[in-house]
Amino acid sequence: MNEPLTETDLRKYLAAMEGAMDGMAILNEHGTYLYLNQAHAAIYGYDSRAELIGKTWRDLYTEAELERFDNVIMPLFMETGRWRGEATGLRKNGSTFPQELSLTALEGGGIICVVRDITDRRRAEQSVKDKLHFIQVLITTIPVPIFYKDAEGRYLGCNSAFEEHICLTREQIVGRTDRDLVPPDQAELFQQLDRSIMETRQVQIQESSLVCADGSRHDVIFYKAPFLNSDGSVGGVAGAILDITERKETEAKLRYLSTHDILTGLYNRAYFDEELERLKKGRTFPVSVVVADVDRLKRVNDLQGHAAGDELLKLTAQVLRGAFRTEDLVARIGGDEFAVILPGTANSATQEVIERIRKNLAEIVGDDGRPILSLSLGCATALDGEGLIEAWQRADELMYEDKLARQEGSRRT
Repeated sequence: MNEPLTETDLRKYLAAMEGAMDGMAILNEHGTYLYLNQAHAAIYGYDSRAELIGKTWRDLYTEAELERFDNVIMPLFMETGRWRGEATGLRKNGSTFPQELSLTALEGGGIICVVRDITDRRRAEQSVKDKLHFIQVLITTIPVPIFYKDAEGRYLGCNSAFEEHICLTREQIVGRTDRDLVPPDQAELFQQLDRSIMETRQVQIQESSLVCADGSRHDVIFYKAPFLNSDGSVGGVAGAILDITERKETEAKLRYLSTHDILTGLYNRAYFDEELERLKKGRTFPVSVVVADVDRLKRVNDLQGHAAGDELLKLTAQVLRGAFRTEDLVARIGGDEFAVILPGTANSATQEVIERIRKNLAEIVGDDGRPILSLSLGCATALDGEGLIEAWQRADELMYEDKLARQEGSRRT
């Protein structure tokens, strides 16, 4: 059985209530104030506690809030003898404020009431909400795909640009892992990177490719960083994606243009010269060189126009490309001049290819039955790197000898 409190104890408790920062009050069974500390009066905007003694707590709430008390709060309080939650109080000047309220029933009737003004807390919470909303709007508006995952690799959220980039909706992304969204090999790579980021707590940048839900593949750069929880533990990974597909395509196109002839699609003179230099240091000898020159190209240009001449050059490229192996390098090295490098090929084999070209040319005829294309050809073979340039020069000389011989033959006929 509990011992009754002594007068000394009562004085101690009363002093504690008087000094409390929270508003504390005792009400009778009718809800009328019997006691309240100064903090309680101040919270409701009263200068003196005497202004509330004898009044009911219902004077401190709006009609709308009293309706909530009558329909929700007080029924729960009557059932359990206690209630704690948030409400909206009414100050003496008519303004309202958010409060944290605790009600406890007393034996024999009456209520102990503890109230705390949580205006500052609500203001801080609203400030956080405003900032979070601003950040969310900012993330959503940014055209760069952004995503964030938890420590288990599950997507927590993303922006609209990320949805569009991988061709999935937010509902199809959030709560899932990379294994649900991309091919297994990519998922494993991404998860390894995420684990490394969380272990090292370092920002990492990685160039990779990303296969989207529609099957398209994009070249991208991932910018990823860990984010921390309030206790300092790693909460997961946030990242952004820079799509460099167009840049890669442009780079590839520029590389192609730097090494290829635009008209014919063959390698150009610059690449041909580079390959000669490279092969000089290689071990694929013997190396043969074939030089070809389009006969009467100037005449065709003058009489039929440059478009007809261009068609003749493209036909030459087609004939040469079809006559040589994939490992042979076929290039257009001048206006009407072509050259071919044949690694690991002896002169005898090269002569056979030239004869095959001549035979093929004879079968390409126009409506009048005459050959459309005529080529002067020469070839030579180098047995080592030192003789490669000489072989090219010799092939060029033999090509001109072939051209002169063909011109002499034409004059006789």
